[in-house]
Amino acid sequence: MSCTAAPPAADCRPAGRRSERRRHLALAVIATGMFMVVLDTTIVNLALPAIRADFAAPVSALTWVVDAYTLSFAALIMLGGAASDRLGARTVYLAGLALFVGASGACAMATGTGALITARFAQGMGAALFLPASLALVRQTFEDPQGRARAVAAWALIASVGAALGPLAGGMLVDALGWRSVFLINLPFGLAALLSSIVFIEGRRGDGSRAFDAAGQLASAVALAATCFVAVELPERGLGAVEVWAPALLALAAAAAFVMAERRAAQPMVPLAWFGDRTFAAMTGVAVLLNLSFYGMLFALSIHLQDARHLSARAAGQALLPMAISLTAGNALSHRLSGRIPPQRLMVGALSAAALAVLLAASALTAGAALPWVHAGLMLMGLGNAASVAPMLSSALEQVPAGQAGIASGLLNAMRQTGSLLGVALAGAAVALARDADSALWTVAAVSSAAYASAALLTWHGARPRDPARPG
Repeated sequence: MSCTAAPPAADCRPAGRRSERRRHLALAVIATGMFMVVLDTTIVNLALPAIRADFAAPVSALTWVVDAYTLSFAALIMLGGAASDRLGARTVYLAGLALFVGASGACAMATGTGALITARFAQGMGAALFLPASLALVRQTFEDPQGRARAVAAWALIASVGAALGPLAGGMLVDALGWRSVFLINLPFGLAALLSSIVFIEGRRGDGSRAFDAAGQLASAVALAATCFVAVELPERGLGAVEVWAPALLALAAAAAFVMAERRAAQPMVPLAWFGDRTFAAMTGVAVLLNLSFYGMLFALSIHLQDARHLSARAAGQALLPMAISLTAGNALSHRLSGRIPPQRLMVGALSAAALAVLLAASALTAGAALPWVHAGLMLMGLGNAASVAPMLSSALEQVPAGQAGIASGLLNAMRQTGSLLGVALAGAAVALARDADSALWTVAAVSSAAYASAALLTWHGARPRDPARPG
């Protein structure tokens, strides 16, 4: 780390075991924030039936409980990335983490779905600030490209533990302490992360000369918000309702305004030139499809296991545990294979396996097969999904300048959260419109499988190494 990257007391400390240990401690602390984001995303799904019973909430309200968080996360994460580069990744990380912890307490105290959805929106705002800052801190802390690739894989591995614990912890907490406990659990983790971050994380100063792209930020937020509203409300209101087609037109207009704003901005929020790089463009598409598939299935499975199979929240969490464990195993596999297998080959194989696994799991569940058959499909799905995340992130980040890592990580995570938003909205629509629970699950599984297969094709055709003899 350069002398300008750390506080004065540690500026010119010789590299050695102590500095290496400090880098790894910083990585562990940084990943704790991502751990909570993923934990909160998966743990809430098991609480949905209990929230529905407590507040007499319709399916659309349950969808908003999940998507309010994802919406603000996706809409503001680019602001988090830009703020990280402008104000400093460490500063933004701490501010976002504090907001996330406070909003988690507000979720636990909610007295109705309106208050809960509002607090979930605030949670997403906090996550949108500290998540891109965390990935920027990883890049700043590990300057060697090979070490950075391993650090990104380790970051994803630690974070995946949150996804692994989410379903099981959610089921156990809901059965034992009620649905509010799934938000209260963030408080001890968050406070520990805040204190540890102050001690162990050293961040570079931000580039205050970078302009803030207000027009691009506003246009992107409006486009995502309108798209989410249409996806969630369409099943109940119908395509002919003004509450549906008017936001749809607004989303299209905002998307067009975003492209125009980015082309004219001197320092755009999203440098559109990045999409001229075939690998970066392909990886952003894969980011959307990965989360669309996984979180759509998780939403549908969490409801199906409790409504159709009549499992308790704890039993449903246990049924999803093999999939959750395979997320950690997939990240560990990706971490171990980093540098040994080309990222493209690893991703194509993992995504193809996930596409088949989704159909296997849905077939076993709807046929009333024993849970081990269901577990086999869910484990393969989780393994394939998780093994693709780290190579997707590292492949994309290698295509952008180091000084814009915050913007790039914000964009990648915005794409992932947009995928989550659309996946949950589509799954909620399937649950609301299907004639029975089995047909709803099959609909969601078909969409998820198609998305995984599309991601594999996009990786194969879009991220292949260029032939040096061919013109760029």
